Amino acid sequence: MKGPGILKGIVFAILASLAGGLLLKVLPLILSSATSSSLATMGLSLAYLLFLQRYNDIRQGRVLIFSVWIILSLTCWLLGLSLVQQILLNIFMIWIVRSLYFHSSITAALLDLVLVIMASGAGVWAAIQTNSPMAAVWSFFLCQSLFGAIPEFSQPGKTNGPSPVATDDHFQAAHRVAQDAVRKLSTNLG
Repeated sequence: MKGPGILKGIVFAILASLAGGLLLKVLPLILSSATSSSLATMGLSLAYLLFLQRYNDIRQGRVLIFSVWIILSLTCWLLGLSLVQQILLNIFMIWIVRSLYFHSSITAALLDLVLVIMASGAGVWAAIQTNSPMAAVWSFFLCQSLFGAIPEFSQPGKTNGPSPVATDDHFQAAHRVAQDAVRKLSTNLG
């Protein structure tokens, strides 16, 4: 499964940067700056996880993913972790979800980790150059939109379907069972 695609990722990056910028303008009027930044980080992380799950056919583990996200967010909040630590934990959570749901090989997951690191670097660079959280969010999620372009690598010894030998064995076994059933029926009727 390739995920939402680059175009949808770019649209998400635009919406996330606008929402993040708005949150970071409005929330400090009500809450402290640190609390506002934490809530914006958690909100953007949750929005991206929801975005990923929308374009994912696998239904198993969704409740677990969001339970882990809630526990992670509450733990960050209660322990008073710094904003950088919270951001790193949320980025790690994003990478884990993408690795589990969208990649079928370790190589693809490691390439995704490289992409996450590069996207984080782009976000930090944009924040330093512009002093704008909106530009940092835009740069981070814009780079994240490329994860659908990560190629899938087949693992050695693994094939995409059952081997012809295994299929023939299953067919032969089913054929024997069917023949035995026909014999039993014919002897019971006769």
